[in-house]
Amino acid sequence: MYCTWKLSQLKEELKKRGASCSGRKAELVERLEAYDRNFNFASKPYPLEPVQDEVMVIPKDDFYKDINSSTSLPPLHMLQIQEYFGECTQSLKMGKSLYENRYLLILRAVKIDDLAFIKGFCKAYMKRIQYEINIKIHQNGTVEESNCECTAGSGIHAQCKHVATVLYGVVDMLHHKTALLEEVSTQKLQRFHHPKKKYNSTPLKAQNLPNKRIQGNLNFHPYQENINKEKYNEKIRNLVLNFTYSTMPIKQLYRPANPYAVEWDHGSYSIPLKDKILESLHLNNVSSEDIKTIEQETRKQSQNVEWHKCRKHRLTASDFYTVCHLRVQTMPSFARNLLFKSSVSTRATNHGKVNEKVALKQYCEKYGLKVKECGLFINKEKPYLGASPDGLLGHETVVEVKCPYSTRFCLINPVTVPYLYQTNGILQIKRNHPYYYQIQGQLYCTNRKYCNLIIYTYKDMQVLYIERDENFIAEMIDKLDHFYKNYFEKAIFDKYLYRYYAEIIKP
Repeated sequence: MYCTWKLSQLKEELKKRGASCSGRKAELVERLEAYDRNFNFASKPYPLEPVQDEVMVIPKDDFYKDINSSTSLPPLHMLQIQEYFGECTQSLKMGKSLYENRYLLILRAVKIDDLAFIKGFCKAYMKRIQYEINIKIHQNGTVEESNCECTAGSGIHAQCKHVATVLYGVVDMLHHKTALLEEVSTQKLQRFHHPKKKYNSTPLKAQNLPNKRIQGNLNFHPYQENINKEKYNEKIRNLVLNFTYSTMPIKQLYRPANPYAVEWDHGSYSIPLKDKILESLHLNNVSSEDIKTIEQETRKQSQNVEWHKCRKHRLTASDFYTVCHLRVQTMPSFARNLLFKSSVSTRATNHGKVNEKVALKQYCEKYGLKVKECGLFINKEKPYLGASPDGLLGHETVVEVKCPYSTRFCLINPVTVPYLYQTNGILQIKRNHPYYYQIQGQLYCTNRKYCNLIIYTYKDMQVLYIERDENFIAEMIDKLDHFYKNYFEKAIFDKYLYRYYAEIIKP
């Protein structure tokens, strides 16, 4: 169409459309065709509907009261805060910094039914403004909703640093009865007498001070000229080793004493040194009174220092499965690792610690039972075996709680919890799973007949009833005895008696 037009007509048409008129005729034709295809490049914006964020429903401001030491708050812990923020660890880190630097202005709360609403005001980090933060917490300590006025805090599941700052203040007030709020000028110490600059120069040495005395020759020899150089090193060694106490690690320069030689030279002892070590650790013989005392002194379990101390040199029920399935090549290294095993903190273990008490409470309310707390049980026949159930029920039953982290929002069935299977509509635990070994070990160490296994998620709770299996226990105990007598006991002697002497003196 445009190919038949004259050059003047093409330029006139392009001017009407507000387009450039420069170029050859072929370029002008192509430009007009492009304008036709694109409707003269008229940019009419499509009407966009504004996205509406979810709105958090909160009480009126009149209902809130300032939080103080007597305010009733849900049992909020750092583990629950970390679980709420998930991967947003940077928000937690920055929120802690804001809290420690007193960016938190106001902290208020109101409790309605089984919910607690927290309102806080926090200063912005880079601007002279403040943000309002609202948080809803369930009575079991779970953070359900949160909102902040900042850009990152929109919606009902805000994970910004200002929400973290308010939660840090709630935890501090709950556990220490105080919170780090902003200090006004009258609360701070006056600073007008402080020096403007810090003095960084080194002090002047006394020998460099101006002195009118004439400096003479100060070189002298305060030691004997006739020294037995051959025995000098031996003399110094005896002085160092016989010195009672020193903060300097000089003794570590010398080879330690040979514990094997000490044992061989003192063979007249009424009790061999190895037996003394085992008796001091209650691994040879233990009385019924000692078993009862240790169980009482180790309650609260992971929060009790004595519980960790008594478990360190024993095979506990949580390790029974691993020990029974070890290869011969890995047994020596595993025995040594058990003695130096440190506590592991993961999301799954933290989830279990937080929700264990919640599961026990729901279990007791549902069935009208009372579960008694307990500590570490030591087996009387084999004192090197121990177990720590989550609770006791009556005189014949132990209670064990499992809170699977990966399926915490699911119903409990063999699909969501793989170590379960169903027979005639009844859930049962697989016999080849570590939890089954742990439960049978608990029944053996506590000398009880039954176990109520509670499996708890946020959506469901199931109770499995497990009986004591004597044949299974006998087979398991044989493997544990073999490992203890041939590997674990040797590792104990190496640690407490010989101090790994053979490895220390290697060139």
